[in-house]
Amino acid sequence: MSSTTLSTHLYAPRTDLWDWQLRATCRQVETDLFFPQEGETHHDRRGRERAAKRICRTCPVLAQCRTHALSVGEPFGIWGGTTEDPDG
Repeated sequence: MSSTTLSTHLYAPRTDLWDWQLRATCRQVETDLFFPQEGETHHDRRGRERAAKRICRTCPVLAQCRTHALSVGEPFGIWGGTTEDPDG
């Protein structure tokens, strides 16, 4: 019979990959503002996106957010002041 030794050492989390999100201005705002809503009209969507982008413009991590969205291919929402729609 063999015994298995389990390691009790846990590595620290890699917060360097996402800790910028803790400083994001949008953390203080309802997340619905940044994502498309079911049944939303084109007019309502444009208004919601403008409001979200105003918040993004004041954000201290705007560049990190945009880089993240582009690198992982975020398919929905406002990230770094941009939308999934190139014309948005």
